[in-house]
Amino acid sequence: MKKVTILLLLLALCSSAYSQRVFRNQFTLYDTREDALNRNHLKTINHMFLNFASLGSVGKTEIAGTKIVVPASWNDYNVYLHIENTFLAYDIAIDGKIIASSEDPYTPADFLISQYLKQGDNDIVILLRGSSYWRIDEGIPFSARKQFDGCYLFAQHRTAVYDYNATITQSNNGQMTLNMDIIVNNDFNFEETVSVGYDIYTPERKLVDYAVRDIVVPGRSRDTLKVKVNLGAESKYLWSAEKPSLYRTNLYIKRNGKPFEYLSVRIGAGSTTFKDGIIYRNGEPIYIRSFKYNALKDRTACRKDILELKKKGFNTLIPDCPQPQWFYEVCDDLGIYVIESAAINPTSNSDDRKIGGTPSNNPKFVDQYLLRVKSMYYRSCNHACIIAYSIGGEKAGNGYCMYKAYQWLKSVEKNRPIICNSADGEWNTDL
Repeated sequence: MKKVTILLLLLALCSSAYSQRVFRNQFTLYDTREDALNRNHLKTINHMFLNFASLGSVGKTEIAGTKIVVPASWNDYNVYLHIENTFLAYDIAIDGKIIASSEDPYTPADFLISQYLKQGDNDIVILLRGSSYWRIDEGIPFSARKQFDGCYLFAQHRTAVYDYNATITQSNNGQMTLNMDIIVNNDFNFEETVSVGYDIYTPERKLVDYAVRDIVVPGRSRDTLKVKVNLGAESKYLWSAEKPSLYRTNLYIKRNGKPFEYLSVRIGAGSTTFKDGIIYRNGEPIYIRSFKYNALKDRTACRKDILELKKKGFNTLIPDCPQPQWFYEVCDDLGIYVIESAAINPTSNSDDRKIGGTPSNNPKFVDQYLLRVKSMYYRSCNHACIIAYSIGGEKAGNGYCMYKAYQWLKSVEKNRPIICNSADGEWNTDL
C-alpha cells in the first residue's frame, strides 16, 4: 500500500491529462495475409496482449498496472493502446505521468502513446475512479466480461494505413463496385512516397483484384488513396440477414519490395437506407424483430448465443452500449442486424426538461455526449450489420445534449437512421 500511495503522489505532481484518443475504425495489424484473414495474433511481432494486475487502492481509487518492454525497433513506429472493460472512469499513466483520461467506461477506446514511451521497461497504470458524469451511465447494465478483457497494444509504422472507409454498391444494371478510401498517414517530418497494396476476394475466397499503388504524402500529414474496382454482376453476394456474404480485402504497406502490416477488412455488399419510417436493406424492407442483447464473455459463446436467437426468429440485436469489436464481426458473419447504441442512458429525472433536470438537457454535459457518440460511430461504422444508430436508452431524456448528438451524427451518417428513443415527438429522431 505504501508503494501505491507514493505512486499516487507522483502522479498528482506529474499529471497533465492530455488526451490522446484516436477516432477511427477499430483495427489491429498482422504480419501475414493468412493471419489477418484468420484474426490470429499469436505470431504478430508488434502486438502485445495486456494483463493488468491489481496494485491496490487508495480511498475510492483502484489501481491496476502492467509492465511492457519497448524494443529499439519501435523508434520509427506509432504505438497505440487499446482499453476496454474498465467498468469505471479512468486515467492512464505511463512511468508516473497521467497521459490520458476517459469518463466513459463502456466504449472501447484507442490512445496514441508513442511520445510517452522509452526504450526498455515501461509501466502502464490504470487509475479507476468515480466520474462527475456517472449519471449518464445509470441505465447501462454491468458487463458480464472480465475486467480489462480485450486490452492490447500495437505498434504501427509512421508511414501506414491510418483508416479506411469501404462500400460495395450495386448500380441499376446490376454491376457491383467497390469504393474504398484508404487514409494514409506520414508522421515523419518530410515527404514520403507510400506504397499501399490491396487484394480483394469474393465471399467464396476467389481473388477478384490486386494492386500496389503509390501515394505521395507530405510530412506530418495524411492523404487519401481512392480505390474503385468493378466486381462484376454478382448480386448473389449482396449482404443481408438472410444471405450474410462478405467480401474480404487485405490492405498492407509495401517497403523494399516486401509487404508489411496487413489489415483485413470484411465488406458487406449493398446498402442500408430508410424512408417513411421503414429501414431497407438493398431496397428490400426489413421487418425488425429485435432482442435486447449485450455480448457474452467471448466470441465463441456469443456466436452460439446469436445462432440460438436467430433460430427463434430474432433478426436484430440492440445492445445497451458499444460492444467489443468481435461482436460486430460475429454479427456480420452470421447475418443479424444491429442497432448500435451510444453509452448514454441517464434514467433518473428523465422527464424533467428544466435545464440541468435531466443530464440530456444540461449544456455542461454536451461535450461528453458528443464524445460518446463520436467514439461509438467511428470505430464500427464500416460494419454491414449496423442498420441504425441510437443516441440513448429508452429513458435517457431529451434536450440540448441530445439535440447536438443527433445533429453531429446526421452530419456524418447519410444513409442509416438515427434514433432518439426518448425524443417524445420532438424532431431529433428519424424513427
